[in-house]
This record gives sequence, structure tokens and C-alpha cells, in this order.
Amino acid sequence: MAIVNNKFVRLTFLTAGGKTFAITVPNPRADMTKAEAEAVMDMIIARNIFNTPSGEISLKRDIRVFDNTTNDLFDPVV
Repeated sequence: MAIVNNKFVRLTFLTAGGKTFAITVPNPRADMTKAEAEAVMDMIIARNIFNTPSGEISLKRDIRVFDNTTNDLFDPVV
């Protein structure tokens, strides 16, 4: 049994084909700002470093920070 805390940032983009494409980054800095996250997204778009099935990444769509706590109440004996 354990309590586990996970924090991550999900950067979501729109592609040239009109689909969404998300990148999940684990363990972000506690003092990360919106401007820093947007700068990273702008760099990803400008450098065209990801090839998606629906075309190039073209626009920023969303930035979300998730903070999850999982309380594992039961671990089976192996």
C-alpha cells in the first residue's frame, strides 16, 4: 500500500489536418510559468520536430498541469 503523487504538463496542439496532438511532460518545475510553456510550444511549432499522422503541428491549443494522487489500498501478494 502506498500513496503516489504524479504531476505532469500536457501541451496540446492542433495539426494541419485539424486533429489534436498532445505531448506529456512529467515532473514539471513547481515555478513553471505560462510564458515558459508557451515559449516551448512556439519552439516545437517553429522547428517542426514532430511528425504526426495528420500533418505538421500548426497551432497551440491548450496547456494543462495535472497533479494526481493515487492511494493504492491493496497490493496482492505475489
